[in-house]
Amino acid sequence: MKRLFLIVFILLLFTFHFSLFAAPPAYADWSVTVTWTRSVGPNLDYEQTLLDGTAKCTVQETAPTTCNFVVPALTNQQIKIRSVNSQGAYSETTPLILGDVPVPATGVMATITYVSP
Repeated sequence: MKRLFLIVFILLLFTFHFSLFAAPPAYADWSVTVTWTRSVGPNLDYEQTLLDGTAKCTVQETAPTTCNFVVPALTNQQIKIRSVNSQGAYSETTPLILGDVPVPATGVMATITYVSP
């Protein structure tokens, strides 16, 4: 019986020791797809998708208006579409904010009681 206890104790100790040094679980990245309606401005040269001011995609005037990229976390980054004409003048859309939203509540219940007049 002592041997069995000793073997179980050693196995538990061994398992606990290696669980301390195990790598933490990795979180998946977020895939972001942005689509938009092309600018109808004169002399359109290209459009860019900007994430916090950094260009993620540059779309020429005849290419599909879609941009795909990956971010490690949703931390209230700003996405804008910049339309640039052949002279270098540009305009930008109002920013869209990427942010984590809370998980919806579960187990919602309502108790309804009739109250007589």
